[in-house]
Amino acid sequence: MKTITHLYAQTPASPLIDASVASEVSTVVEVAEVAARPPFTFQSFLDKLIGSFMDIADDIITGIPNIVIGLIILLVGFIVAVIVKKIIGAVLKGIKLDEMLNKAGMGEVFAKIGLKDGVSKPIGSLVFWVMMLFIFKMSAGLMGVVDITMIIDKIFAFLPKLLIASIIMLVGFIVADMLRNVVFKTLDNLGLEYGKALAGILFGFVFIMVLTVALSQLEIQTELLNASVKIVLASLGLGLAICLGLGLKQMACQIVSGVYARDLFQVGTTIEYEGEEVTVAGVGPVTTKLMKRDGGFIMVPNDDLISKPTKGRSAE
Repeated sequence: MKTITHLYAQTPASPLIDASVASEVSTVVEVAEVAARPPFTFQSFLDKLIGSFMDIADDIITGIPNIVIGLIILLVGFIVAVIVKKIIGAVLKGIKLDEMLNKAGMGEVFAKIGLKDGVSKPIGSLVFWVMMLFIFKMSAGLMGVVDITMIIDKIFAFLPKLLIASIIMLVGFIVADMLRNVVFKTLDNLGLEYGKALAGILFGFVFIMVLTVALSQLEIQTELLNASVKIVLASLGLGLAICLGLGLKQMACQIVSGVYARDLFQVGTTIEYEGEEVTVAGVGPVTTKLMKRDGGFIMVPNDDLISKPTKGRSAE
């Protein structure tokens, strides 16, 4: 094979050697290489199979001590984490953290977000799982499971962002809830039946703004949410403008009429209204107060005094 290849490599390029000749030489070389390979035998197959199993067994025997140590660390770490969790819960209960938060008015807020039993247990559980992540990482590193350690490293890198986002959400929820309560109580004292609905709309608006900020801290794209909020706000603004425009149309007419009515009908002027003589007691922004002879009074729209013929005598 080497002789053929060597002779072919040293053969100068000649127009007499065409592509077919080169192809035949290449085929001869391949055949020679195949012939040079050792023949397949059952013994060679058995040797390769046994060698593979020996490599696997060697890896298992070598890794058993690390696996055992990793499992021991996992077990001991779990026990330590449980003990620390109970200690933290007992300490927070001893200082009466939940009672202090309830006195400060925070108990209702935490109850609304699902923490009805207080924050002592959740804090202990949070410390427990943080410790368990450290223990999982150490144990997986000893066992040689690199994928788990990489995942836990990413979780630890994500935890600060999650903590900041959680604080933003908590503070934002508290502020939004306070605004909702203030608006509801104020409107309810004014006797407005739709005070609760307006307070709920304000709460939702503030909460969505806070949610957008929190998601940006987690590096989550919020362009779609921002666009949706803008569309909703624009729609509400347009609807409110149309409602106010249509609803206040008559009131605006009465206010303008009142400007003219004050000049025409001074206090004390006697006029005839619906066949009865009455005295103008005062012209307000929207209505005019007319006093009857029997001591009663009538509130009439300012527009009625301007748009309809009115008889009367001046107060002078």
